[in-house]
Amino acid sequence: MTDTSTIVDSMLARLSHEGLDGYEVYMTCSGGLTVEVKDGDIDVFVKRESTGLGVRISKEERPGFAFATDLSPEVVPDVVQQVVHGASGADPDPFVGFPLPPAKRPSQLNQFDHDLQGIPVEDKIDKARSLEAAARSSDPRIKKVRKASYVETTGNVTISNHTGLRLSYRKTLVTGSIMVVAEEGENAEIGWDYGFSPFFDKLEVNSIGAAAAKRAVSMLGGRPIRSMEVPAVLPPWVASDLLRVLSQSFMADNLQKGKSMLFGRRGERVFSSHLTIVDDGLYPDGIASSPFDDEGSLHERNVVVSDGVVEGFLYDQYTANKDNRDSTGNAGRHGIKAPPSVQATNFCIQNGSHNPHGLLSSLREGLIVTDVIGLHTADSISGDFSVGAAGLWIENGEALFPVKGIAISGNLIDMFSAVDGVGTDLEFYGQFGSPSLRISTLNVAGLDG
Repeated sequence: MTDTSTIVDSMLARLSHEGLDGYEVYMTCSGGLTVEVKDGDIDVFVKRESTGLGVRISKEERPGFAFATDLSPEVVPDVVQQVVHGASGADPDPFVGFPLPPAKRPSQLNQFDHDLQGIPVEDKIDKARSLEAAARSSDPRIKKVRKASYVETTGNVTISNHTGLRLSYRKTLVTGSIMVVAEEGENAEIGWDYGFSPFFDKLEVNSIGAAAAKRAVSMLGGRPIRSMEVPAVLPPWVASDLLRVLSQSFMADNLQKGKSMLFGRRGERVFSSHLTIVDDGLYPDGIASSPFDDEGSLHERNVVVSDGVVEGFLYDQYTANKDNRDSTGNAGRHGIKAPPSVQATNFCIQNGSHNPHGLLSSLREGLIVTDVIGLHTADSISGDFSVGAAGLWIENGEALFPVKGIAISGNLIDMFSAVDGVGTDLEFYGQFGSPSLRISTLNVAGLDG
């Protein structure tokens, strides 16, 4: 096992003699397992371990960054030399800074499965097999399973800087995902689902497999409809995808660059009064939950929209320094190979008061949007989008037939302003989550579109 403390201490000691304005060492140690099965047989089996660190400094207001995956003692001085040399060629930036030690104790989160490493590998393989079996047994029309996966990760993060801040935490995460194919006659449709938990025993593979099968089967025999404007219901997985695009407008770096559709709109009722949106780095069992962010600022629950009113935005230390604000604990990293930037944690729309079945039964005529295609093409600055879609046509609260070959279009702000009902079924898909949403009017392009 890597001696984290010794390596961090050695790096800090060397940095302290370089005449720096400030410095930080971010270190991670992780291990994991990936199992994929197909037709009950193991298709992929990969075990992995990795250790690395990233170093940030400021010297005469010039930022420097370096990383290393080889942590042998002789490498430490090379990393220090590299980061100091890199700073010498950078432009001065007065907003570079590092958090002070927190004024209060970090929250103690229950996110580490102490039993995970002791669970036999065969039991983990059986999780993937059970996932596949659950999908196949849900409906005889499930003819193929493209991939049934079990993935686990165990991680340890340590952050230290020149102010005396030194924090660490451990975390485990297990996930299950599946993609299936339903066939009936000449029709074939794909369905998927995904779930996660910090704990092995809480990963419900039966429900994941059944949900994927249901999605695939429900779309068999889909056909287009005519172009129209209709009420619509967005289930949690679709609403979460749309929220992910909207979330970029709450990141302080995008605001400071003028790349946010919410620029200058703090304090305005921009969205439906039914919507409250939060970013919660302490959300129980959240995929992005931890006591502090990736530079050591404590995580907290940040309300960015309250009853439709834009209340605030998300900051790391750098963007907070620019706006003379406090960090909201939203520094995130994509591994050790880049410095932190502003990122969402567990970003979600809060539950409303409507039973999700009630949202459907309220529609005399409308559409459940079960899939959107090409959402990456949505304009994150203007909010305009036009994407392919599929769904189920609803009359008098009942699904009559599946719908394919359509597109939906509009503006994200307008769409989230048109929400007139919010369900009680909040579900996360990765770090973004939403309950079902009912939209009063959605523009659908169909046969004559």
